[in-house]
Amino acid sequence: MEFRLVRNEELQQAVHLADSIFRDAEQSSMGTAFPLIFSPGQSHSYGAFADGKLVSFMGFVPFVLRVGAARLNVFSVGSVCTDPDYRGQGTAGRLLELCKRHADQAGASLIFVSGDRSLYTRAHCYHFGRTERFTLDAAGAARLRARTAAHSGREIRPYAPQDAFALHAAADAREVAFAHSVTELQRLLGAQAHASCAKLAHEALVAAPAGGGVDSFAVIEAPGRYHSKRHPAAVEWGGPAEAVAALLADAVERFNLAELTVAVGWHERELALLLREAGVPSAPAANSGTVFVVSAARLLEQAAPYLRAAGGIIPAVGEQQEDGCTVAAEGGGSVRLSAGELVSLLFDPSSEQAASLPGWTAIPLPSLSGLSYT
Repeated sequence: MEFRLVRNEELQQAVHLADSIFRDAEQSSMGTAFPLIFSPGQSHSYGAFADGKLVSFMGFVPFVLRVGAARLNVFSVGSVCTDPDYRGQGTAGRLLELCKRHADQAGASLIFVSGDRSLYTRAHCYHFGRTERFTLDAAGAARLRARTAAHSGREIRPYAPQDAFALHAAADAREVAFAHSVTELQRLLGAQAHASCAKLAHEALVAAPAGGGVDSFAVIEAPGRYHSKRHPAAVEWGGPAEAVAALLADAVERFNLAELTVAVGWHERELALLLREAGVPSAPAANSGTVFVVSAARLLEQAAPYLRAAGGIIPAVGEQQEDGCTVAAEGGGSVRLSAGELVSLLFDPSSEQAASLPGWTAIPLPSLSGLSYT
């Protein structure tokens, strides 16, 4: 069996394999829903080939992640599938190791994975971060609308193609987000990657201040043509917190939703406060998917502009092994962390490990279930 990068002319084989594993007649093709993986270009994805036939595939996509003034080089794993006749031979594990080496050679600091099955967890991919998962129903939406009406003053309407630049500007103004061009953002909005997996459909709303223009948006996974067992959810949003809150409240009424799930990252404090003040029930949760730290030292180097601006320390990292590494603060104090404890320290603001490094500030990350879902 041959393990290597998938070539452009072989991507259609990958689409057929992924469709046979993940899709039914009511869902769009994986090639349509995941253009960053399956469209021709410079492929970073890996495959296993038996006599020239693609029998196992691992989608691998590079991103730049904006965290304040910092720029993190990351990859995302998705659309991982193996022909049933070739399962149980360790092909996916071999592909994952190739992706890890590829990411290291490319100068990436993190690999995000859309799943959390044993293939990933035994390879030191861990749940990460902290979100507050709100459940917004009609009563909560009414309370939220009442709280935001006095200082929102915006017209809420469906997104139109002419809003493309304004939506991109609002998305680009966020402190923590995947970086996209206006063209790429439009493509992802139409592709409906995560929504298509759940048999839901994107509905996008924008808010326009009284003076004109658009300064905020929200993308919702709402019921579409087919029955779905998943609850509608807010996929992604941008703009002032009160405007986003008004958009979410409007979505519940506009699309006649029994409830809307809104997973708010720990760094989105203003939006979380508005939802709490409106009495919207919530529960703590990790971010979706898992993360593998390619290089903790490289991550801290790439995150340094954010950490400095936040007033946090930038610790030194000893040689990183599969089972963890030593992290030391400047001026004294160090701690030996397992690989899982390192992930907790890096991305969870309530991590128990932070007590060993006074002055440490966790690094915020966006949801993996947003428009950039792979």
